[in-house]
Amino acid sequence: MTSWKQQLERQARLLVREIAALQTHLDPEVSFGGIDDLYNTLERIYTIDLPLADLRDRSDIIFRLQGEAFTDRPRMQLITSIFETVTSQITDLTKVILGTWSDGRVSPSSLDLSLSGISRGSLIFGMAAETDKKGNYPLLKERDTMFVSTRKALSQIDLVAHLVENDQEEIKLEEVSEQISDPRVRDAALLAVQRLAPSGRRGIDALSISGDIEKPARLTIEHRRAIRESLIRPVIHGEELQLSGYVREIDLDAHRFDLRGIDNHQIRDVRCAYRDLPDVRARDLLGSYVRVRSLVERTADGIPRLLSVLNLEILKHAPEDAYLVGDDSPPLPWLKG
Repeated sequence: MTSWKQQLERQARLLVREIAALQTHLDPEVSFGGIDDLYNTLERIYTIDLPLADLRDRSDIIFRLQGEAFTDRPRMQLITSIFETVTSQITDLTKVILGTWSDGRVSPSSLDLSLSGISRGSLIFGMAAETDKKGNYPLLKERDTMFVSTRKALSQIDLVAHLVENDQEEIKLEEVSEQISDPRVRDAALLAVQRLAPSGRRGIDALSISGDIEKPARLTIEHRRAIRESLIRPVIHGEELQLSGYVREIDLDAHRFDLRGIDNHQIRDVRCAYRDLPDVRARDLLGSYVRVRSLVERTADGIPRLLSVLNLEILKHAPEDAYLVGDDSPPLPWLKG
């Protein structure tokens, strides 16, 4: 397969030949605008297009942010914040894809960011999934699982961005579910794209995302708002289900938590979305053993993956030190938000 860089190098060689052919027929004392245009095109290929093509070849996904924040010299604090946000969302989605295997194994170091440069009006950078170079994974299978899941997280963000690009007022969850069959991964991918889309508060008007799909998907403030509204009721055609288990990871901003150590041993890990919890503080849930009555969305093989909580009851509060859990308890809890 021809790389982006190879395609541009081929164009550059053709331009050089065309320039050389023209020069043999032109009077060097007479100005000819046509050859100047060819030189300008050649200069653009080498100074702008080739570096971007090289970045595209080395990256699994490309982000381009546009807005007044980049018209002059953007603040380093803004650039750092952008990188932290992108890395955090990719890490969170990778955790969801890996499931319980991810505990203690997924961190921002799993990802490799490369900055192509800043041009007037935009910031462009690429991200690629990398295998661990420090040998932190004792088994080849573990390393490969992490790499594959991280790449999948990047591709899911690219896919969701393109699926919602034309839905600035209302996100059609059914259409997204046709492409992402796992409700848990779908919900996490939508949340990641929602948090990546511009908020309108930092001088960023648009975010373009391109990966496996060559044409970039352009997201705006309206997309962020539409996705947020869709995440309030994330379950599609769910029936009621009651489960008991331990609340582990919880995201207070997204109103999401993971239920593990479930009394039904055929279910290992369920993502729960909640809105109003009368008489229950969300922060008190972390590490507690709870019973939830919810609407459930399952995978094609019938496994519950996403719950929309209707009612929640704390059966056993978490100990003061939430890390003092029994041998049979799921991995340690994590609070976010």
